[in-house]
Amino acid sequence: MNSKIAEMSLEEKVGQLFQIGFSGPQVDSKIKDMIENYHIGGVIYFSRNIENPAQTAELSNQLQELAVNSGAKLPLFISADQEGGTVTRLKGATHFPGNMALGAANNKEFAYLAGEAVGDELKNLGINVNLAPDLDVNNNPDNPVIGVRSFGEDPKLVAELGTSYIKGLQSKGVIATAKHFPGHGDTAVDSHLDLPVIRHSRSRLEEVELYPFKKAIEAGVDSIMTAHIYFPTIEKEKGIPATLSKAVLTDLLREELNFKGLIITDCMEMNAIVNTFGTVEGAVKTIEAGSDTVLVSHSYQKQKKAINAVIKAVKNGRISEERINQSLKRILSLKGKRISLAELKEADENKINFAAHQKIAREIAENAVTVVKNEGVLPLKNIESKKISVIDFEMGRVSLAEDDDKKRNLFFKYLQEELNKVENITLQEGQTITVNNNKIIDSDLVIVCTYNAAVNRDQARIAEKLAAKYDVLVLALRNPYDYKYLNQTQAFITTYDYSPASQKAAVDLIKGEISARGKLPISIK
Repeated sequence: MNSKIAEMSLEEKVGQLFQIGFSGPQVDSKIKDMIENYHIGGVIYFSRNIENPAQTAELSNQLQELAVNSGAKLPLFISADQEGGTVTRLKGATHFPGNMALGAANNKEFAYLAGEAVGDELKNLGINVNLAPDLDVNNNPDNPVIGVRSFGEDPKLVAELGTSYIKGLQSKGVIATAKHFPGHGDTAVDSHLDLPVIRHSRSRLEEVELYPFKKAIEAGVDSIMTAHIYFPTIEKEKGIPATLSKAVLTDLLREELNFKGLIITDCMEMNAIVNTFGTVEGAVKTIEAGSDTVLVSHSYQKQKKAINAVIKAVKNGRISEERINQSLKRILSLKGKRISLAELKEADENKINFAAHQKIAREIAENAVTVVKNEGVLPLKNIESKKISVIDFEMGRVSLAEDDDKKRNLFFKYLQEELNKVENITLQEGQTITVNNNKIIDSDLVIVCTYNAAVNRDQARIAEKLAAKYDVLVLALRNPYDYKYLNQTQAFITTYDYSPASQKAAVDLIKGEISARGKLPISIK
């Protein structure tokens, strides 16, 4: 490794510290330029890069071939946010229930199996880094960006399931990334939009936010992602996000918690960075603070400027070349461990046993679906003779962490396949419904599928209005905290996300084919 570093130019060294995003499902001139001339260390896939498993594997193979034959002649970290649940990038791969569903099932074996299966799919698609799991402890019901991406509000549960997932993922040779250090669970601001602040005492941070990360480090997690959040009890300089804080990344994470692995930033184009120091200056400051990999997900121009700014900072003495070498050693060590610097294995989607993985997803979903309230509605007896009306809503993007793809509400489709007397009404944002709507007259049960009623309160109001005349079952397809805004409805169940397995589990529960086994991993007052 030292001989490889010695023969690398400064430009090649600095390039390896950057992981970037690009547009489209094919190798284009911009990503080619970034690999050949800027020597980048990795790329990140979003849904814009993904069409199907075969295309994804081919894209990964082409990118790796380009990397090992040009630029720094090193294989790439190829990453994706394949968390499951509401943050799932890969089209055609298994859509696993997300972390809060795993929290509701409360079974570390399920977490391991999910990590193992996701790792198998990623590895065979040429993706060697999963920017997961999310180890944030979600104890703020109004958190706009974490929520169901968390395993729950209990630090010990988050740690137990998170470390199991990490072990499963890394057993398949895929790098796990615990995020968002030191903890994003107790924020009411989305760091994509602005800089959140967490003012808890150090003792409270030790007990809650930091606990799962300590356990992940003990379990041997390969990588940790930083949070764009200001922690005044750790960082004394006002307004410095953790991503740019030496006190957080070097003093706390490296020295106090003894983390030896890779520190990667969250995207440096998020507003918490853009509105404070900017992407380019932020790239320099985060390396000064202790980051090894700088993530710039979108802008080709900002990617080039950020790399050039770090090169300039080394040349003018602001950052030492030895500091760059420290990160480079960790990067090369991890690439050697998980990818192999000598011989790249070709990605091949045909090696994936999707049927086996879908079976695991179904088992998790069936153990996660949770009955929160039931006033004589479930189980629905003689369901074949009942008339059921399903009211659902357009499911759009809730957070910028999610892809802007249209979500699929499959619940009505699955229910219709099983029963004859089922009607469906899909409401657009702001649209309402009359109590005596022709489609729901004489209904034995009205099922209202809320998506994020905690924010879109009209969904809750519609369910409450209908409950005055009909038996109403609310199915929360995303946010269990929707329950806070419902008093009159007769029943409430939640799947924690809209993955196909979760929606099918809801149908099976309503039909009485499975029992409710999930327990809320959060408190709803």
